Amino acid sequence: MKLNCTIDGTQQSMVVNANKPLNRILEELSDSFVRNHGCLDAGCGNCIVLINGAARLSCLIPAFRANGAAILTYAGFRKTRFCHDIERAYAETGIKPCSQCYASKTILIGGLLNRYDQTRASSMIKGDAENKANYSIYSRDYLEREMGINICKCTDIDDIAKVVELAYTYRRQRSGR
Repeated sequence: MKLNCTIDGTQQSMVVNANKPLNRILEELSDSFVRNHGCLDAGCGNCIVLINGAARLSCLIPAFRANGAAILTYAGFRKTRFCHDIERAYAETGIKPCSQCYASKTILIGGLLNRYDQTRASSMIKGDAENKANYSIYSRDYLEREMGINICKCTDIDDIAKVVELAYTYRRQRSGR
């Protein structure tokens, strides 16, 4: 099949097997995308990418599902101001994921903050007070559910909550909200 998508802001067009996992395609396209060869698909959570803004395990995405998608790997994400907010929060809190899961946890936090911004804006436009009240970025249950895609236990959910809160504060300050 012909796969057309955007990867880290660059339009890509290639012929691939329709069922080829996205992580293998990304690994072939970029030296900076490293998958865990001992993973056995979905076992580690370290191949996370943002697909149209949502965090996904690239090892579970067949090529045909990526057609037309905007894919952001950690290599592309780390060049954004949003990543710098998260890295600044890591530095200030002294909390930093291990080298094995640093990229995936960082991109997970980025996707979480992006989705929170979109939901928050939508709720404010609609005047949806119930949604605003139930969708708390600082809720332990919410963070555990969202971060659960990565199984590494190097950071606990309370530490992640501190990083998320500080990164979101930096984001709001920069945008004047």
